[in-house]
Amino acid sequence: MKKTFALCGLLLLSAQIATAAPHSGTRFIDTWSELNTWETGARSVDFAQTLDKKLVFVLGEDGNVQIFSAVGEQLGTVQMQGRPIAIDIDPRGKILYVIDQRGYCTLFNISITTGAADSKVLRSWRTRARTVDVAVLPDRQLVFVLEADKTVRVYSYSGQQIGYIPVPAGTSSLDLIPRSAMLYLVNQRGFYTSLQLQF
Repeated sequence: MKKTFALCGLLLLSAQIATAAPHSGTRFIDTWSELNTWETGARSVDFAQTLDKKLVFVLGEDGNVQIFSAVGEQLGTVQMQGRPIAIDIDPRGKILYVIDQRGYCTLFNISITTGAADSKVLRSWRTRARTVDVAVLPDRQLVFVLEADKTVRVYSYSGQQIGYIPVPAGTSSLDLIPRSAMLYLVNQRGFYTSLQLQF
């Protein structure tokens, strides 16, 4: 009888644990609502948006970057060469950063006037290894490029390498938060890493 009672207690406890949130101290979002949805015109590969959320830049599988307003109005297209694989944008939407399969990082000056977008290449440089992802720290005018040789290389806006950070094999994505000097990495083996940068 005691064994049966203990077994029932264990089963009840395991059922309560199974229905609890998977991580203590966190909650799932119970309610959400869709604000906007629009068609981008091509399969999306990557996207970036301005800090004020007024502009959305979408890299399509066709290799071009479409620029949209926050309500989906298409403002323009930045034509790309070299099969881009990732993009980022400065917080105000003035500079678009693009990396491509050939190992180039290109900066575009973006101008949006009277509802139309215009772009011109500011500069372009070749990275040391095949590129994987890009993120920018605009207040310091730094471009962080995750490269396939297990390195995040830090470049100035002129394309000069000014530093590097070795990263674990399989690192697949990076991000930066403007003004925070924090670098965030994820890898294919399921690890998330945050690094405090010292300048």
